[in-house]
Amino acid sequence: MKSRKKITTLIIAFLIIIASVGLLLNNRSKFQAKAKKNVILTTFPVNVARVAFEEINLTLEYTGNVLPNAEVSIASEASGKVVAVNANLGDFVSKGAVLIKLDDEMKLANLQTAEANYQKAKRDLERYEKLYAEKSAPESQLDQFKFLYETAEAQYKIAKKQVEDTKIRAPFSGFVTSKSVEVGAVVSSGTPLMNLVDISTVKVRIQVPEKDIMKIKKGDMVEITSDILPGEKMFGTIQSIGYKADEGKTYPVEIFVRNKNNLLKAGMFVRVKIPSAIRGRTLLMPREALVGSYQEPKVYVVENNVAKLRPIVIGSEIGKKLEILQGLREGELVVVEGLINLKDGTPVQIVQ
Repeated sequence: MKSRKKITTLIIAFLIIIASVGLLLNNRSKFQAKAKKNVILTTFPVNVARVAFEEINLTLEYTGNVLPNAEVSIASEASGKVVAVNANLGDFVSKGAVLIKLDDEMKLANLQTAEANYQKAKRDLERYEKLYAEKSAPESQLDQFKFLYETAEAQYKIAKKQVEDTKIRAPFSGFVTSKSVEVGAVVSSGTPLMNLVDISTVKVRIQVPEKDIMKIKKGDMVEITSDILPGEKMFGTIQSIGYKADEGKTYPVEIFVRNKNNLLKAGMFVRVKIPSAIRGRTLLMPREALVGSYQEPKVYVVENNVAKLRPIVIGSEIGKKLEILQGLREGELVVVEGLINLKDGTPVQIVQ
């Protein structure tokens, strides 16, 4: 009897186990179905563009700053009272023009004395040279008169220089950009009085990224425009290319520009276009597809309705497109809209 009860209990337990396993399998199927449904719900719509070759004429475009051809802070070499100021802020002055005049009364008196001493020493030397030639004067006396003459000549030159230093002249033709002196002021040697710039020709400095630096060379023609000079175009040539990049991996490049009618001013912001050689067939993608920075560019490539994040190498920026050097093939689809929802491996649905 007890044996029959034991068998019955085992059968019931076995049936319970089978029922439990069946229930678990059923729940698993429902869970998988639900999970599959959720995957479908998290598929994101995206717009894509096809990577393609295009025939292009490459023009490199940058922004830059205008630098003067020459700039100098004009200081006095002499000390004295200012008696005349002949140039004001914004004036154009020619090379050699007297900009500032210092009082020279005492220096002129010193010059007259020095000149008189020099003329006397010169006459004395000429007389003793004649006597020495006639053997009427000893050589030692002649040497003494030579020394007196040379000393007087040096003092005369110094006096002339001191008078000339009272006239502060423009070292080159240009425009006065600042003035810090007025008539009646007493100035010391080395005191800055004016600033002068030459913008008859100017230098435009741009920073060229590493990816473009090998595409330009000295002597290349350049087009210069400015937003504040609509309709005006100026042309220049690349004068120098830096050999060391800055922290942002850009190289300094200077452009020589003949400044027609002095339109470009020092410090002005300008736009620069450098036409390069025809590049022929170039692989391009829309700029909107770029993920990350220009230094570490990536794109989402759609393969079998899955967005895959892929590193690439880009070249020049050509209008609204980017040149592809490595990482993409012609015909591949890259995401241009809907990027915000993506990560590597996200399922997507192509809308356009």
